[in-house]
Amino acid sequence: MHEKDAYDPEKMIRTERERIASLGDDPAMLRSYWEERYRETYESLLADRSEYGRYGVVAEYLLRMLPAGSVLDVGCGPGILAGLLQHSTLSYTGLDISGEAIRLAKARFPELREHFHISSFETFRSQKRYDAVVAVEILYYVDAEIFFRSCDRLLRPGGHLVVTLYDFGESRRLLPIVSERLKDPFRAEVYNAEKDLRWHILAGKFGND
Repeated sequence: MHEKDAYDPEKMIRTERERIASLGDDPAMLRSYWEERYRETYESLLADRSEYGRYGVVAEYLLRMLPAGSVLDVGCGPGILAGLLQHSTLSYTGLDISGEAIRLAKARFPELREHFHISSFETFRSQKRYDAVVAVEILYYVDAEIFFRSCDRLLRPGGHLVVTLYDFGESRRLLPIVSERLKDPFRAEVYNAEKDLRWHILAGKFGND
């Protein structure tokens, strides 16, 4: 069986969006759902080396644009980006709604235990504002305007937003919405040859200053 037949991100994302919509505004139900999804699918999926390409581009962008600064990784999963940044001058904070994901991230990076938090982006509270927000495969599942309001609240003026999206109809709708919020946006595509899949990366200074 071809890898794309076994793993169809578009079908998976659509199914997840439908399920999330059926849960309404119950945060406990939403958290329970993502705990289940992480155990069933994402723990093994994100351990697959072929998933790492876009994280490398994101890390390189941050290292080039922010020689020093703070990064808030939204939906951090098991800490893939944390591993790429851990020996840099950047300060890292990771959020995920899945407690299982955060447990695994803390186990992998015990020196960063205090930097991983079980939280949604919308409900996360911080004493400081960050130099960059990273959202890998997040925007399909949240209201874009609420997401941008959280960026306004948590990014310092002139801070960077970095977004990755799998290439299908919904991401093509979202790309211009994100792009119009960025100053001098950077855009790249990452092709996963092992699975014949493509991702978009969009980054730039968020227009909150």
